[in-house]
Formats: sequence, structure tokens, C-alpha cells
Amino acid sequence: MRVSVLKVKPFLFFFLATIIVACNGSKAITKKASKLAEAGLHKDAVSFYIQALNKDRSNVDAQIGLRKSSQEVVSFYQTKFFRDFNLNNYKSAVYSYMEIEEFKSKVDHYNVEVNIPNHVFEDYKFAKKKYLEEEFELANKLMSEEQFEEAEAVFIEIQKIEPNYKGEDLKNLKEIAQLEPPYRKGTEYLDLGKNRAAYYEFKRVIDKNPGYKDSKFKLEEALLLAEFPVAVLKIKNLSFFKGGAAIVEANIINDLLANKGPFLKVLDRTHMDKVLNEQYLSMNGWIEGNGAVKTGQLLGAKAILSGKLLSIKSQNNPPQMKRKKGYKRRSEKFYNPQTKKTETKYVYDKIFYNNYQGYNQVSVSFQYILVSTETGEVLDSGIEEKVMRSEVNYNTYSGNYKNLYPGIWSLKFQDSPGDRVYTNRSQVNNFRRAFTSNKNIKGSSELRMEALKIISSRVASKIYSFNPEK
Repeated sequence: MRVSVLKVKPFLFFFLATIIVACNGSKAITKKASKLAEAGLHKDAVSFYIQALNKDRSNVDAQIGLRKSSQEVVSFYQTKFFRDFNLNNYKSAVYSYMEIEEFKSKVDHYNVEVNIPNHVFEDYKFAKKKYLEEEFELANKLMSEEQFEEAEAVFIEIQKIEPNYKGEDLKNLKEIAQLEPPYRKGTEYLDLGKNRAAYYEFKRVIDKNPGYKDSKFKLEEALLLAEFPVAVLKIKNLSFFKGGAAIVEANIINDLLANKGPFLKVLDRTHMDKVLNEQYLSMNGWIEGNGAVKTGQLLGAKAILSGKLLSIKSQNNPPQMKRKKGYKRRSEKFYNPQTKKTETKYVYDKIFYNNYQGYNQVSVSFQYILVSTETGEVLDSGIEEKVMRSEVNYNTYSGNYKNLYPGIWSLKFQDSPGDRVYTNRSQVNNFRRAFTSNKNIKGSSELRMEALKIISSRVASKIYSFNPEK
């Protein structure tokens, strides 16, 4: 039994100590609140009384103080409300009353009843009615003047005060204020031939109300006019790597299909083969001017993407081993005649370790051209180049590399003035890191595929981000 009591006592002590600290904290905060209340700073006093009650809900002084200061704060808001009301400043009167309601809700959590005379509420209803009538009249005036954005702001203000004011009428007017500006802007863009911009404006309208005027019809019209069909011709292969051009072509098409957005249309290769025979495509893998116009007319494309795989070069330098010099640290005991004790010292033995360095590198060069089939003009062109390199630089040692240190030496079994052991932490860490670094070098074929994919993605990105209307 004594063991059980001993186990409980620390818990009881901690529990009691916590209560005492909380009570002391609550009382100290209550004193600060009382001083603020005495100085007439009741809003600040309320904040401190609430802090005190959050620490100790049984603090009677804090409850009494909160009730008194809360009534003073409400009296202040009421005075402000009547001043605004009597001056016919209905907006300020409405917001003053809303402050009273907000404050009342805040202190209600602490069982403090704030009295708001009924005549104040009646005056508030009158002020709100007058204010909303003024705002609604202003909004209608702004609508008639086609100041839609300003009108929308007023409608939002009205709904903030009275969410269901005027029912469906307000809701419909607010919708017109929201949707009419993008609808008109879309119509303007459509007339100017800026079909992509028009599409996005009508989409804003459709997303909120698909039935607004003829937005759906105009959205479809804008999309049809903005559609940009592109034919990707067979890539010419001027490199020595067989199949490289086909890889680039396939990657470009896949990237275009994955990121084409609403406007870009990639023509189906099967369809193209039906229209143009393979001989024609292979002869015209690079098309400009009239040839592009003619081909575009046959394919139904607005632009043709041609390309040449200019070169693929590989450099291979397989890892070569070199013997390098370093030191291996070991402990050695010796008798110290001064201390007359056996002590331990570090000894650094000269050793050889193996270092391997090598790399594989692939460089790819690709030229592309995007030509308009309507004018024969070059819309975009360029040369994309990518170098992919994989290299290794690592050390090996037959023993535990964690005992090795970098350094230089001349003769293995004889000390020389130029011998050095480097024990600097940074140098040692860099040196040892080479024993755990990557030992696998990527092959040329893997690097080649990576380079072709990156170049294809770059070209595709330029095509699907190209805007013919700019």
C-alpha cells in the first residue's frame, strides 16, 4: 500500500501545482483588467477578463468585471449607433449595430448577458431598410450606366447585410454584373480575330452560367476559329544513328498530344498517310514556302512541323584504374618515460589505393521549323542541342577505407621532407566519400535516349505554347 501512495503523491502534487499556477495567473490578469476598467478602457479590460476566464472559469471577480465592462462597451456602441442614426448616416448606424451583435456573440461564450434595448433593434431594422434601399438604387443606376464591376461590388455589399434581399431579382442582377463584362470582352475579341482570348472570356461566363445569352454558341465559334491543326512530317535523319529520327518524331507527337490544350490539334499519321504517300513525305521532310501551302491544303493543317536530326555523337572513355598514394592510420602503444605510463599514439602507414575515372557522353543536335500553310511564312524555328554525360570517379581499397587519410609521399619505406598527411575534416570527408560514390556509368544508348527525349520535349513545348494570334 505504501508503494501505491508514493506513486500517487507526485501526481497529486503536480495536479495541485497546476491549479495554483492557473489560479494565480488568472488573478494577476484580472487585476490588470480591473485597472484598465477603472481608467475607462473597457474594451481592453474585456480582453483581459476573457484571458483570465480562459485560465480559470471559476474566477468570480473576472466574471463580474467582464459583465460590467461588457455593458459599458455595448453602451459605447449604442451611443455611436444613435449618433449615426440621428444624422441619417444609415450605413454607419448599421455597421455600429453589427459591432454590437458581434461583441455580444463574443461574450455570450462566458455566460455574460448583454442587454440590447428593443427600441435599438427597431431603429436598426429601419436603418438597414433605408441603407439597403439606397444601395439597391445605386446599383441599378450603375447597371444602367454599364458600370458593371462597380455595380457588382454594391450587390456584394447588399448581400453581406441581407443575403436574401430582393430574392431572385438581386441574384439575377448580380449575375449580369459579373458576366456581362467578360461576355462583352469576348465578343470584342471575336470581332478582332483574337479567338483564343475570346474563348477564355466566354469560358469564364459558361463556367458560371452555361445559359447566359448566346455564350455557349460563341464559345464554340471561338474554339473552332482558334483551332490550330498541326501536321508533324517525318523527321529527316542526317545522323549516323538509325532510328533516331523516328524516336524524335514519336516523342514530339506524344508530348503534343499530352499537352495540346483546347486549341492545338495534332493530325493523325494514318490520315496523313492516306493523303500523302510515303515517298512524298520522305522527299518533303523539310518543307517551306509554297510546298508548305500545298501540303497544308492537302492535309487540312494550318501549320507543318518539319525537322532534321542533324547529328548524334558519342564519346566513350571507360573507367581507367590508377594507383594513388595515401595513409592508413593505426594505434600504437608506447612507454612515455616522462609520465612513466604506457600511452597510445596514432601512426600513419603509407599505402596505395585504386582510383577509377571514366565517362560516357552523347551530344544530340536537332533542327526544327514550323511553317504556316496559309502564308508559307516561318512561324518558329531553331536548333536544339543537348549533351548528356555520365561519369564516375571513385576509389577502392581492400581494407577498411574509414581508416584511410589523404596525403602525399615519395618513398614508401623511407620518410621524406615532402611527406604530408591531411587530417582536415573537410579534406578527409571528401576523400572518403569517393570510396562510396557511384561506380555505375550509364551506357551510350541510355544517354542517347535521354537526350532525344529532352530535345523532343523542348520542341513540343515550343509548338504547344505557340500562339498564332500574337
